[in-house]
Amino acid sequence: MRLLLGRTTTTTLAILLAVPSATSFTALPISAKRARILTGGLQAKAASTGPSNLLTEGDTAIIISDLLKQEEDILRNFEEESTVLDIIQDVEGNPLSPQYLAKKMGIHTNDAQSYRCPEQGGFRGLMSNGCRVQLLPGGQTAFYKRIAFNELGHCQEKLKTAPHKLKRDMKSYKVVADFLASQARSDLQDKTGVIIPKCYDAKIRRNFANPMKSKFSFLLEDLTPWDGWHQRWLLDDLEECKAALSAYAKIHAFFWNGSTFYDNKDAAQELEAAVWKSGSYVQPEAQNWNQCKIVAEEWSKKRLRFKKELSCFDYWDNLGERLESVAEECGHLAHPFADDTLSEQYKKYRTFTHGDPKQANMFFRHGTTDSSGSEDIQVGLIDFQWSGFGLASTDIAHFLTSAVHADRLVDGGEDFLMRYYFDELQTHLVKFGAVETAGDALKHFSYETFMDQYDTAVLDICRLMIAYTWSRFDEPVEKDDAPACARTMNKTSYNKSIPNIVWLLGRCDEIMKSRGV
Repeated sequence: MRLLLGRTTTTTLAILLAVPSATSFTALPISAKRARILTGGLQAKAASTGPSNLLTEGDTAIIISDLLKQEEDILRNFEEESTVLDIIQDVEGNPLSPQYLAKKMGIHTNDAQSYRCPEQGGFRGLMSNGCRVQLLPGGQTAFYKRIAFNELGHCQEKLKTAPHKLKRDMKSYKVVADFLASQARSDLQDKTGVIIPKCYDAKIRRNFANPMKSKFSFLLEDLTPWDGWHQRWLLDDLEECKAALSAYAKIHAFFWNGSTFYDNKDAAQELEAAVWKSGSYVQPEAQNWNQCKIVAEEWSKKRLRFKKELSCFDYWDNLGERLESVAEECGHLAHPFADDTLSEQYKKYRTFTHGDPKQANMFFRHGTTDSSGSEDIQVGLIDFQWSGFGLASTDIAHFLTSAVHADRLVDGGEDFLMRYYFDELQTHLVKFGAVETAGDALKHFSYETFMDQYDTAVLDICRLMIAYTWSRFDEPVEKDDAPACARTMNKTSYNKSIPNIVWLLGRCDEIMKSRGV
C-alpha cells in the first residue's frame, strides 16, 4: 500500500490509498487536520502487517475506523482549537507520535496515549517555530522547536541578500545541541542554580551543499506557567533585573578564565569544541562584512521614522557619521576572541557568554520571601545559539540595552544595575576559584575596566541596531498594551519601545562625546 496526500478542492484534503488489487486510487475526503493524523496512523499499521505491507480497501476502512476511535481526544482538540500542525512534525514532515515523546522524555507510555498542542502555546519566529506539547492523560509537557530553512521566509530572504548567514545559522543550531548536551551545562546548573532546560532530543540535518535543505528539531524541557515560570515583555521590576544580573554574574564567574571549572579537562575541552570561539549575535563576524561601513547611510534613512522623538537632540545630524568612524574598532574590542592578537591580550577576561540575552530568552519564577523581605527569584535561560567565549561586559551591555525597559535605566538606574552586577561578579569570581580573595578580584577586573568595556559594547550594539536590526521596527509599543506586547514579545527593546530608543541613542552620544568622538 502507498499513502499519498492529495488536494481534491481548495479546502479539502483527501487520503489517496493505492491498493495493488484496485485499478484506481480511492479518495477519502476528510479535513486537513485529520488527514495528517490518519496518514501517520495508516503508515504505522501498514508497517506492522508484515513483509508485504499490503492492505486491502476493507482493511483500510477498518483501520481508519479504529484510528478515529483511538485518537478521539486528539481529534477533538484538533477540531475544537487551532493546532500547530505545521510545527509538531519531525524534520521530514511526519507527525510526531506519542510513543516518541514518551521515550525521549522518559515517561511511561500509559501517560502518553495522545497529546495536544494548541496554537496558543505556539511560537513562530524569524528563524524557528515552536510549540508546547502536553501529553495525555499524564499531563507532562515539553517544548518542541522545528526549523526547516526552506519553509522560513527569513531564510528565503537571506538566500538572496546574505547567503553566508545560512551556513552561520546551520552552525548555530549545532552549538545549541552540543552545549545543552555538555557536562558544562549540567555543572553550571548544579553549582549556580541558574536553570537551563535540558534537551531530551535533537535532530541536526545540516546540508552544506544546499543550506536551504537544512532541518533541525529540538525536544526541550518546558518551563510552564503552571510551574510558576513567566516571561516579561521588557524587564522593569527591580528585583527581577537584579535576579537576571546575578544569574549572568554566576555564569560569567563560573566559566571565567582560571576558574575551577577548567580543572575538569574533559569538560573544558568539550565546551571549547561545542560553542563559538567568539560568541554573540552582535559581533561583526556574525553579520554582513560591510555593516560597520554603512552606519552613516542607514542612520540618515532610518532616523526619519523617529523624527518626532529624536530631531530635537543635537546628535540628529551627525550621530551616524560619528558612530561609523569608530564602529569597526568597537566591533573588534567588544568581541576580541575573534582576533588572534586581541585574544591573547584579553585572555584574562575570557569567559563563556550567552550571546543573545534579550528578555525573550529569560524566564522567572518567584519563590518564598525570607524574614528580611528578600524574595527568592529563580532564573531560567534558553536559546544558546550564539553562546561562546567573550567578555562579560559585552554580554551585560547586550542585556541592559535589549532586555530592560528604559524606565528602569534612566535617572541613575543603569548605574545602579551595573554596580549590582559588578559586585555579584566579584563575589562569584572568588566563589568559583577564578581568584583567591575579594582584593584579588578587584585588582584582576576593576570597575573602571568593566565600565570601559561596557561602553565600547554599547557603541557596538548601536552599530548593529542602526545598520541592520532597526528595519524590524514595525510599531511603537507601550508596556501596558497587552495585545501589542504579545505580538512583539520576541523583539529587542530598541525594535519596539520608543523610550528605549531615546535612552540608548542618548547613551551612544554621551559615550562618544566622552571619548572625543
